[in-house]
Amino acid sequence: MGILTATLACADWLHLGDDLRALERGGCDWYHLDIMDGHYVPNLCLNFDLIRAVRTASPLPVDCHLMVENPGDYLPQLTQNRVERAAFHLGCPVDTAALLREMRRAGIAPGLALNPDEPVEALSPYLDLCDWVLLMGVKPGFSGQAFLPGTVERVGRLAALRRTLGRPLLIEVDGGIGPENGRACTDAGADALVAGAFAVFSQPDGVEAACRRFRAAVFPDA
Repeated sequence: MGILTATLACADWLHLGDDLRALERGGCDWYHLDIMDGHYVPNLCLNFDLIRAVRTASPLPVDCHLMVENPGDYLPQLTQNRVERAAFHLGCPVDTAALLREMRRAGIAPGLALNPDEPVEALSPYLDLCDWVLLMGVKPGFSGQAFLPGTVERVGRLAALRRTLGRPLLIEVDGGIGPENGRACTDAGADALVAGAFAVFSQPDGVEAACRRFRAAVFPDA
């Protein structure tokens, strides 16, 4: 069964509680929370005060996308806020294998995020240590970007690596996802899609109806 994870960066922050309830009713499975430090990407986004509030307001699990230079610095706050899974970028100046192991010891499902200009094969040395991969369909840092057409082919290549690996590895696609390219990604092997402005937010019929419609379009057999 596919996983729909809604990015709260695209929610209505003035009425966030209403959006959370609408997402729950519409069949959202996870909340996707972007943490940016203004260095790895030239932008700032959500913080752990907001994550704490979301955890208090809703029972849905959380995945966290760390767009930061020093992801290990965030591990205590991820743990304190009971974040179920988190991914940091492959290109960060850290000991990638050591941090993935540290996240697992902390009870967080470890993942890696891969930018569009990075080859899928660069993940190979670390896939044994990952529970999931966050494959970017846009350059990280800003919402509302158009989905890059080569992403679907990259999903297929990652799915092939997963078959070679011979163990579960969740593939999640983030950035510019709408009904048509979302279905193409799931057909290529993606398990989870990050739903933002093109999928569930800023839609004329509201968050709940848009969430239901998007889920039916991208996970028709669910």
